[in-house]
Amino acid sequence: MVFVTYGYISSAQGIKFAADLKLGHYMKIPPRILFLVQMVATIVSSLTQIGVLNWMFSNVPGICTSAAINGFTCPIARVHFNGSILWGVVGPAEFFGENATYHPLVWCFLIGAIAPIPLWLYGRRRRNSIVRKINLPVLFGSLSWIPPATGLNFSIWAVVCYLFNYLIKNRATEWWAKYTMTLSAALDSGLAFGIVVVFFGFIYPGWMEGFSWWGTEVYKQGCDWQACAYNTVANGSHFGPDTW
Repeated sequence: MVFVTYGYISSAQGIKFAADLKLGHYMKIPPRILFLVQMVATIVSSLTQIGVLNWMFSNVPGICTSAAINGFTCPIARVHFNGSILWGVVGPAEFFGENATYHPLVWCFLIGAIAPIPLWLYGRRRRNSIVRKINLPVLFGSLSWIPPATGLNFSIWAVVCYLFNYLIKNRATEWWAKYTMTLSAALDSGLAFGIVVVFFGFIYPGWMEGFSWWGTEVYKQGCDWQACAYNTVANGSHFGPDTW
């Protein structure tokens, strides 16, 4: 688990650092200054997360169990544990081998490698076509967020992008160029700050217990919350092969 965590986090952070530096290059931000900001943010966030983690283990009853309050069930930690079991103890051949249940998923590697090529060739011939704006790696990569991301997460993202990067950009280009990136950062930081305020101001003291209205219950009405099954298993049956 420790090896997987350090290996994965190091790779993921490296990719995100490179992506931020590339964005900073487009925005003409000196790379040395941006890298210094990244390093300072990494040190501060690491110390902060360790402090918050130790506080939570001491003050949140039943944390990382199904009985945890306020949803502190540690789903990401379970993903790392399950991944270690899948790729280490059991082995990928039992899941993705020639006769395994999930073998068709292996074809996704080939699809992901070939699918962008026709769009790229078509875009070279039709330079004014909307097809040039389709980025299949981004579309395919977004599928890895489902779950826990739901239709609500993707629909809000699509609406905001259409509003700012199409309507406002075409109708108020100067305003868009001056304020869009600032607004994006403000929305991200505002959400993070709002979550902290709501949790410590209302949820942690227990003030929300018994408080219920449409806004606190509507998200439980759909299949995203109720985990509706696409196919049901008959009594005595099970998913997967009879023998492994």
